[in-house]
Amino acid sequence: MIKQLFTRSLITQPRLFIFSEYFKERDKAEIFEYYNNKFTDKRYIMYTQKWRNDLEKKAKRRARHQELERQRTPPVAQECKFIVHDQLKGIELPTSLKFAVCKIGSSQYKVVKDDQIITEYMEELDINTTIELDQVLMVGAKDYTVLGRPFVENAKVLATVEQQTLSEKELIYKKKRRKRYQKSQGHRQKITILRINEVVHDVNDQLLNRAVALI
Repeated sequence: MIKQLFTRSLITQPRLFIFSEYFKERDKAEIFEYYNNKFTDKRYIMYTQKWRNDLEKKAKRRARHQELERQRTPPVAQECKFIVHDQLKGIELPTSLKFAVCKIGSSQYKVVKDDQIITEYMEELDINTTIELDQVLMVGAKDYTVLGRPFVENAKVLATVEQQTLSEKELIYKKKRRKRYQKSQGHRQKITILRINEVVHDVNDQLLNRAVALI
């Protein structure tokens, strides 16, 4: 009997979702009203226009710099300058003690044999592959120095790829006072580790004829 009364009460109980539907419709109307009126709000327009103006200024500045880079004429390549340190002593060839200043990406590195350098990430390079760095800006030895304008002729640096790895983690911390905002983030940059095998530079007769004495 009790079970029958309980089931009958559940069946005959009226549905109570009318109020929830009402609140849904009310909230929906408030949201629509907010989105329709926020574009006419002076404060909203002021803040949105502020960061839009900053973005437009950055875009114009970037376009101006790109236009200047396109209009800039590259320097005319000249013959490299061969400088002898001591004219009376002369030079001894061949010499194995040489250093070079080479350009890799947007950085310059002073290297000698058996050096290990950390460079920007070089894609499509496997480990233990040998590469040639032909953008040599300067070559120096005990008796002479060769300055490239912009690069040294008949000069190259042979290197071997040792690792394709990530750098040490750098922490980036941001905080805004009195706003309860703080954020910590880590970043590891992709890098390539190279081992310098040899600095190659051929001193020919044309280079010797253009020799200039330092002393």
